[in-house]
Amino acid sequence: MIKKRRLQRLTLQAHQVLSALQINSPITLTTEQRHYLCNVLRLETESEFIALDRQGGWWLAKLSSDPDIAEVIAKLENNSELAAQITLGIAMPKGSNIESVIRQTTELGVRQIVPLFSDRTILKSGTEIGNQKRDRWQRIAEEAAELSMRNYVPEINSPQTLTSWLDTLANPTLPTWKYICVTSPNAPHLLITLLNSNGEENSEIIVTTGCEGGWTTREEEMAIAAGFIPVSLGDRVLSAITAPVVALSIVGAFLDTQ
Repeated sequence: MIKKRRLQRLTLQAHQVLSALQINSPITLTTEQRHYLCNVLRLETESEFIALDRQGGWWLAKLSSDPDIAEVIAKLENNSELAAQITLGIAMPKGSNIESVIRQTTELGVRQIVPLFSDRTILKSGTEIGNQKRDRWQRIAEEAAELSMRNYVPEINSPQTLTSWLDTLANPTLPTWKYICVTSPNAPHLLITLLNSNGEENSEIIVTTGCEGGWTTREEEMAIAAGFIPVSLGDRVLSAITAPVVALSIVGAFLDTQ
């Protein structure tokens, strides 16, 4: 392993890493990637860049004499990830505000984001979001992951109902701690709850935040029944786009100081 250098980072597409990369592996560049590297950055033959394989691997690659092909020349070392996998379930805020949340929580280390329909979201279950919008959200995560030197590109799920999402969490594959952020004055602070959790390495922390107006009593009860612990983010009422950023900041600070 060698230390990473300050080179341009490029996130590979899923079809480019169907098989695991290794030294001397060729990378067939897409039209957009070739344009960016050769025309925008003006890299030439033998110029080096960092290829992110979407699974935590950083690879030093160089452009070959064939402008469509790059070649992996070394494995890079990068330790920018949190000690636990973080999933954010977010009741979709109004407008395009979720894009800001995706960008900022990616920078903070989230591994997966699940947009949710809730009782108070403006968009209701059954609304067609469309692959184009979901693909845009994924591209925002890719760009933020590159800029913040992440190992992983967070996965942005297709929107689903809170009920459907809770059902998928019934049989976790990792030790899992689940928290729902509420405005109840009796809920313990997220940080205090984390400090008392005795978390394990290679665990998963799931945090969910509400939209404008917060969660309904029905939704909070559903989440609690599914094993979520109600927690507070402090004495102030936070907006739907501030709450997930604050929650991820608290989780990240907790993990970084353990």
